[in-house]
Amino acid sequence: MKKIIMLAAIGMISTNAMAGPMYNSKSMTCASIHEKIASEGSIVLKYPSHQPGSLMYNRYVSNSMSCLGQGSMTSASVPTSDDPSCKVKTCSFATGKGPNKNH
Repeated sequence: MKKIIMLAAIGMISTNAMAGPMYNSKSMTCASIHEKIASEGSIVLKYPSHQPGSLMYNRYVSNSMSCLGQGSMTSASVPTSDDPSCKVKTCSFATGKGPNKNH
């Protein structure tokens, strides 16, 4: 019984960022990332962090409908094989500070 409860808890912790394949942005062109996002609706990209030996990852989306329940769509950039700042969209929660402050 404890195993079932533990598995259920682990399943509830999983996020959309964990679902589906994860692509390495540095091995793709900016155009190919945009094509993947358009065809799949959202993708997870991993790329090197500013700290040596660490990887960053996040979910990138094609439109605001992909952010339902996960905040609002915002601009971001990822490094690709042909562009160190390829422009993409991601979901972001309001911080409660600045222009995103909840009223």
